[in-house]
Amino acid sequence: AIQEGKPSATVENNFFLTVVPINAYQSDMLVAQFPTANRAFDDRMQTHDEMKRQLSKSGQAGWNFIDLLSDFSLLLYLCKFMDVKTDMPKICASVKDREIPLDDGYKIIITSMAGMDGSY
Repeated sequence: AIQEGKPSATVENNFFLTVVPINAYQSDMLVAQFPTANRAFDDRMQTHDEMKRQLSKSGQAGWNFIDLLSDFSLLLYLCKFMDVKTDMPKICASVKDREIPLDDGYKIIITSMAGMDGSY
């Protein structure tokens, strides 16, 4: 290996490390309210009740159903129950491009999973 322009038989690990600043990012398109999987500091678990809590905000404070569905952790959670090859691409297309409406069938399935009675 070449280290600092000179041949070297060994290289210190610290040579490969660099300090990278962490900047917070606020998305105009996505929300981040659903519990994140595998996070010890978050006392909430990913459940259908949490999905209900998030999606029940639809129609309040300017939120609509697709806005609240536009949560990366929630979309990953839905992958456990929806078909990744047929259902999720259609759902994600509506999340990505708000001009593409989400089929009512998906709204019914998702609200039913959340234990909501058709309020979307």
